[in-house]
Amino acid sequence: MIQVEKLTKYYGERLIFRDVTFKVGDGEKIGIVGKNGAGKSTLIKIMTGAEPFESGTIGGLRAEDVGFVEQTPKFTAATLLDEMLTLRGTEKFMARKILFGLGFTEAEAAKNPNHFSGGESAKISLAKALLNEPRILILDEPTNHLDIYSIEFLEEFVKNYRGTVIAVTHDRHFLQNCVAKILDMENGRATLYPGNYEKFIRLKQERHAAELKAYEKQQEEIAKLEDFVRRNKVRASTAKRARSRQIMLDRMERLEKPPSAETAAINLGDAAESANRVLILEGVNFKGIIKNFGAELFKGEKVGLIGRNGVGKSTLLKIIVGELKADSGEIKIGNRVKIGYLSQGHEELNDNRTPLEELNYEFGLTDGQSRSELARLNLFAEVVEKPIAALSGGEKTRVALTKLILTGANFLILDEPTNHLDLPAREAIEAALQAFDGTILIVTHDRYLLDKVTTRILELGIRNQELGIRNEKAAKSAAQPARTPPKTKSLKVNAQAVEKVEAQIKMAEMELKMLEHEINGAVAPEHLTELAAAHEAKLAEIDELYTRWEELQC
Repeated sequence: MIQVEKLTKYYGERLIFRDVTFKVGDGEKIGIVGKNGAGKSTLIKIMTGAEPFESGTIGGLRAEDVGFVEQTPKFTAATLLDEMLTLRGTEKFMARKILFGLGFTEAEAAKNPNHFSGGESAKISLAKALLNEPRILILDEPTNHLDIYSIEFLEEFVKNYRGTVIAVTHDRHFLQNCVAKILDMENGRATLYPGNYEKFIRLKQERHAAELKAYEKQQEEIAKLEDFVRRNKVRASTAKRARSRQIMLDRMERLEKPPSAETAAINLGDAAESANRVLILEGVNFKGIIKNFGAELFKGEKVGLIGRNGVGKSTLLKIIVGELKADSGEIKIGNRVKIGYLSQGHEELNDNRTPLEELNYEFGLTDGQSRSELARLNLFAEVVEKPIAALSGGEKTRVALTKLILTGANFLILDEPTNHLDLPAREAIEAALQAFDGTILIVTHDRYLLDKVTTRILELGIRNQELGIRNEKAAKSAAQPARTPPKTKSLKVNAQAVEKVEAQIKMAEMELKMLEHEINGAVAPEHLTELAAAHEAKLAEIDELYTRWEELQC
């Protein structure tokens, strides 16, 4: 058991948290949540011994029992696979299983681990932590840098993990499915709630209401006592009673007023009318990344675009908004459609300007008007006067969202809009997108957001030849329908032959999913080797079927 008692931490004179107390039983899985800056990462650094603290105690944590995912790890082996095998007692098949489960390819397994990007390095650190299987696994934002498929693999791993897991995360889907308790850090204190994310939200609201009621009742009592003392302290007949009431006031333990539970609302406004067909993509190709891609979006649809990292999701969005030019194919934007684009890297922001200057320059607002607009997304005094380059990722996202609102767009194209945002900000964006009556195309790994907002899911596959379409209910189902190749109405084809190949593709892709499920549950090395060979053969079969399908379209 881990036992944290009255832990207090300062940075200089600034209090991070005080008297943090909680227990974690062996094998329990808890999530740690809170606004950015609440001290979540500081708390787990203290727990791993990487950060000192002012007072309090931590019991049940030995360094040799803890596995921690470093954000800036160092590697010593010549290849990624060899780096995994540096861990004592590691079996090669398990190392490969975890690497592939987190989205690494065979070619990447042979690559020098020091040649990966920062995000990929964090994934390698996560892979090593999972492989090591420590008694206590501590994760700091473990779903960052992972695509949806890798996140699903991680969730399954955590749910089946025999040890204790402590995870700092803003991933609401992960909190909903993987933890049994949530530690909420807010205003320098920490409260442990039983249950998953949705239960935590309900209990927190109930707790806030009860605390507010107790505070208000005490304030009423204080007002009555103070009024009695004021009216009676000068009268000889009542002075003794007044002194008694004053002693009661002096000895009373004053309740703190609970912080406001309200989150600044985001209002995207009413969308102007547009053509019914908002976007048409036909046969789009781009540098071998995107091949023969086609899709249609209609007015009022809220469509999620998902796919593994590297398959071209962000590239496709840049092609649609005109930042990149497709090698071939057609991109048609409907009449009266006005696009608002939020990029993942915030390229639409000028790093040399302050948020005030950005809004003044782009929209001709006064300083007062700009401050008012930025305040709607909780951007205030000192932040709006800093250069955008000096802002955090979450603050940049808020500035970009403010600009997006001011454009008056009726077709929003959003690339990872909840990146770097804490839970209240994510919930505010989610509510805004739900209320928006225009059209939305959104790339995100935030599965909770996808479930709540989107009406249709497009899946950009590894072959990038087609999109599979799932409605919201189907997206939540474990048995997801196979993807269907797009129909090209302008071409005359042998309909019967095409239908036959499409049926074969559906069957083959269903068999591929079954193999992937078996691989995730495999233990014996021999069985895993057989499954890997079958998986490779099935992929080759599917590629041949798609080649045949393309030939029939010509």
